[in-house]
Amino acid sequence: MVLLVIHYNLCMGTLAQYLDGRPDLEPLLEELARFDVNGQFMLTEVGHGLDAAHLETTATLQRDGSFELHSPNRQAAKYMPPATPVAGMRRGAIVIARLMVAGEDRGVRPFWVMLNDGRSMEQDVVTRALPRRAGSQGLDHAITMFDRKQLPPTALLGRLDKPANERLHFLSVISRVAVGTMALSMLNIPALKTSAYIAGVYSKRRTITGPDGEQGPIVQFRTQQRPILHAFAQGAVYEAASKYCVDLFTTARQETVRHAVATAFKAAVTSATQESLVQLADRCGAQGLFEHNGIVRTQLLMRGNSIAEGDVLVLSIRLLSELLLGRYALPPSPNPGSLIARYEEGLIDEARAISDAGPPGADGGHRGEHFNNNVLPLALPAVEAIGFRLAYDAAVAHGVPADLLAVFEAGVVLRGASWFAEHLGLARRDMLAREERALSALLPRLDELLEESGVDRYSSAPVLSRDSWERFVDSLPVFEAPPGEAAVESGLQAITTRILARL
Repeated sequence: MVLLVIHYNLCMGTLAQYLDGRPDLEPLLEELARFDVNGQFMLTEVGHGLDAAHLETTATLQRDGSFELHSPNRQAAKYMPPATPVAGMRRGAIVIARLMVAGEDRGVRPFWVMLNDGRSMEQDVVTRALPRRAGSQGLDHAITMFDRKQLPPTALLGRLDKPANERLHFLSVISRVAVGTMALSMLNIPALKTSAYIAGVYSKRRTITGPDGEQGPIVQFRTQQRPILHAFAQGAVYEAASKYCVDLFTTARQETVRHAVATAFKAAVTSATQESLVQLADRCGAQGLFEHNGIVRTQLLMRGNSIAEGDVLVLSIRLLSELLLGRYALPPSPNPGSLIARYEEGLIDEARAISDAGPPGADGGHRGEHFNNNVLPLALPAVEAIGFRLAYDAAVAHGVPADLLAVFEAGVVLRGASWFAEHLGLARRDMLAREERALSALLPRLDELLEESGVDRYSSAPVLSRDSWERFVDSLPVFEAPPGEAAVESGLQAITTRILARL
């Protein structure tokens, strides 16, 4: 999935933006569409992640109109995109580099660069395969450098002249990243549903012996029910939110607003998924520790997604900072009286008040010490709250069942318990009672939720049934004494035998 998102969105999507007046790009796009060439997108560097606007890779214009692509040091190496020769398939990449013309830095530009022919690397391109990332399935992440690689004039995508506003120009060059932020974040939705299904079915199948000697399923315990029901509620609400946020994203006129919507959605769904999947894996006991049962592997994959297309924390810092500076605003809630909308408004108002209380001058600005120490730690919770509110509004608009929405709302209230207690006077017992009522109302529909999820058609976790578990056990390597031979004494047994013989 990650390869497809990079290939179609970041690579082909970026190329398509420059098609106007560039008919020479059409054959390349056709090759990419047929997957004759695998397309990558190289933006971040070892030394430049979310400050990629200050990347060091250069593309220097030559007298004949060609370019020299160069990584001046190891910190300028492109980090993470797969680049090694694989299975005979050609690989190329959109490489974001700093355009240098007659010694003048004209800002970053995208360049099309072939990396390898599927068997050997291109001249002057050096890539080093990184070790396997935890949770990933064989993706060849790499570190790639360019040693004065010569590129034809047609490699440049865009114009040579210096942009009037470098910040906005940079955002336009990487505009497909915001699309990727939305697209990859949506993978959290099937992650929630699949993991809830695995934990739910296992909890119904796994039994425990009670004081009366009778066996009963562990799903009878509220501690088992709670994370399963919350995950199903989150899956339903965020599925509605994905459609709602895509509509906001595609209709927004400002690139900054599109980034804001994608960031808020990512922050909310990522935090929900990470918290829920850890709890769901824990509720499966030792079985939850193994990748073959799906939950912990999915949690690690989604953790990688929280960094892909922009680390969610740093994106949140940028979003909150720009909202407080008044650079743009998100659409207001159609449900301003809801608990979650009040929570969102309260956290942003709190951040604004703290920011305004800073000292005058540069030290009190958004890059000053006061803002750094007091406002930045508020960024992620505030942006998550924006995402929770967007998700709630979406659920209401799309008719998500009231019992699922009530569980979602109760979860958000408990997440922000201190704010709700301080500002709305909700006692801790009241918040827990709200959750208890919501869970009790949804519990009778657990079997229905499991069936409607559709996960049974494609999940292969061994813990889902006795038969699948037995097949899994039968597939494991077996270590035992050869047939017909006596078992070999252990070292301790041998020593004991010799001591006894001397007595």
